[in-house]
Amino acid sequence: MRDSVGATGRLVVAAVVCGFVVTALLPALDPAVRSARAAPLSAQAARGRWVYVREGCVACHTQQVRGVEARFSVVRAQGDVGEVSTAGQYAGQDPALPGRLRLGPDLARVGARSSGQELRSALLSGAGGMPSYRYLADAELADLVAYLLALR
Repeated sequence: MRDSVGATGRLVVAAVVCGFVVTALLPALDPAVRSARAAPLSAQAARGRWVYVREGCVACHTQQVRGVEARFSVVRAQGDVGEVSTAGQYAGQDPALPGRLRLGPDLARVGARSSGQELRSALLSGAGGMPSYRYLADAELADLVAYLLALR
């Protein structure tokens, strides 16, 4: 009986260590994950990311390019969205914000195809069914725009 308890304990410890290696260490060593890793955000963009989370933007907007879009260009113009998103692009983000349901426009690489003024105007006007964010403090609005511009 005592040997089976010790063997079970060793098995549990081994499983936990293997799980840690597989989920935390191996992906960090993968060159594809390292090269695709999300770029660090400026302090202003990091604050804007939390405004994005707090205001629930992720409920209507995604931040990922799906294979079918890249292949068939289901966007405004050819090449508008770029390469298909990979899991490595979300590495290091806490929480990762790829989104699940796309009711509003996809925001993947929105900073490369929109100006700060365009984004600010859209946030204030609430055009196209989006709510207006006029109630945000000027600093919060500027932070949110900085975050969206960082999505390249």
